[in-house]
Amino acid sequence: MIQLALPNYLHRICVPTPFPVGPVNVYLAEAAELALVDAGPRYEPARQALTHGLADLGYRVADLRRIVVTHAHADHYGLVAEVARTSGAKVWAHAASASRLAGKASPIPRTAWFPAWDDFKRTIGYARMMHWAGVPLAVMIRLARMQRGMGQYAAPLITDRTLVDGDVIRLGPDDWDVLHTPGHSGGLICLYQPERQVLISSDHLLRDISSNPIVDLPAAGQSEPPRRLVQYLSQLRRVAELDVVVALPGHGPPILDHRALVQSRLSFHEERAGRILETLDEGAYTAYEIAGKFFPHLDPINRFLAISEVIGHLQWLEIDGRVTQTKRGGVARWRAIG
Repeated sequence: MIQLALPNYLHRICVPTPFPVGPVNVYLAEAAELALVDAGPRYEPARQALTHGLADLGYRVADLRRIVVTHAHADHYGLVAEVARTSGAKVWAHAASASRLAGKASPIPRTAWFPAWDDFKRTIGYARMMHWAGVPLAVMIRLARMQRGMGQYAAPLITDRTLVDGDVIRLGPDDWDVLHTPGHSGGLICLYQPERQVLISSDHLLRDISSNPIVDLPAAGQSEPPRRLVQYLSQLRRVAELDVVVALPGHGPPILDHRALVQSRLSFHEERAGRILETLDEGAYTAYEIAGKFFPHLDPINRFLAISEVIGHLQWLEIDGRVTQTKRGGVARWRAIG
């Protein structure tokens, strides 16, 4: 069934990563302009796997002419700058990912000092956000070290074309719709071929893992992070309305029943939100304290993901009018309403 559904010009290359999520899927689209969807992290085993995977299909890195980045996470875009430099390929990504890929959030021209200044601003921004979530200083320091360590797996790059929801791009001989599906990342895109009913779902929809809507810095003029889980759930419902024979995810095997999977994910988050609400019946807690109750023993990466998930559920429950927060000293404590 998969073989019948997949276009014969589209090939998956499985690339290892140093992260707990495991290998990442990148996709090669054969055409006059050879295109790659994602490239894997800046990591020697990934570099070798990508090179060998292209060679098995009769190509070199230098043959690539376009790279579409699904979102600005190191396991997906880390190698893109290097591949683009070697091949001259143009890089396309959603507008919301462009500043993250460049390693800056401003149009100020790059200088020798600017990346370090931007890193400092982002560090301060994350520190404030983690303080709002009730994260102790010692834990914040460990999380900051983890984030800095992630930098070795990605190189900054400039996007040649910024994509928006509703754009149509060419992969192989077909037109693919660009779907902006924020949640796991603010700039995440899926690609949809309606005639073939094929979806490149990236990390928006994974068969064996529940995508984590990762907390991000507040937008300019805002004091709280964007509601990534709320966005994610909305975009899951949107994708469920599409006619899809096979979805090709960023990690793991193809998905053959996307609607059933979406329903499973929605049910999971409903259940988790209910459990958090039950916890708040016991009293007022910070997001960090709630995460500790659910996930008491985690390494820094998974602790950050756990805090992200709890923040997402609290924001969702707040919109529904089931919880409220009070701030003291910049720290938010949450309690159930009623």
